[in-house]
Amino acid sequence: MEEDEEEDYMSDLFIKQDVRPGLPMVRRMKEAIQKEEKQKEANEKNRQKSIKEEEKERRDLVLKSALGNENRGFALLQKMGYKSGQALGKSGEGIVEPIPLNIKTGRSGLGHEELKKRKAEEKLENYRQKLRMKKQANEEAADQFRIRFKNKQEERKMEGDLRKSQRACQQLDMQKVSEKLHILTAYLREHHFYCIWCGTTYEDSEDLSSNCPGDSAADHD
Repeated sequence: MEEDEEEDYMSDLFIKQDVRPGLPMVRRMKEAIQKEEKQKEANEKNRQKSIKEEEKERRDLVLKSALGNENRGFALLQKMGYKSGQALGKSGEGIVEPIPLNIKTGRSGLGHEELKKRKAEEKLENYRQKLRMKKQANEEAADQFRIRFKNKQEERKMEGDLRKSQRACQQLDMQKVSEKLHILTAYLREHHFYCIWCGTTYEDSEDLSSNCPGDSAADHD
């Protein structure tokens, strides 16, 4: 008997078993998750509804139900000629559905919701005000940056113009000096037969032109 109960390791049932490493652990995890989900479903079904939930369900059921003849107000309307689904008023311009009820279920006092709404609006307005102030500050910062950048560009341009003016002055001054020097040396050569670069007074113009290299400093290099 014991031999019959022992597993046959050569049977097809044993050979077809999946013996990959880690597979039993994965299978146990899946089974645990399925068991936990089933337990949650069972707890949800068996959970007893609170008094507030039951009241809300009964209230919603009553509000969704149409008024019947047992309702005194509806019976009075029918006696006055009203028919179900008809709008109120002689010409039928009134409402068709009853005015919905706004049932207060919380424990807060009267005006609490209005106060809460007002605070929320004030909070939203403060947030919008901060956004506007931040936007204005960013715009002012951008304007200041543009002004500083423009001033810097103008300053650089003025510095460039100043350098150009200084170079022009130097060139003009040198030109004037050169012209004055040429006038003076020409006067000395013509009237006194004197050459400043030779440092010599010649006897006459022929002697000057024959022995002096020229009428400029470059001629004497």
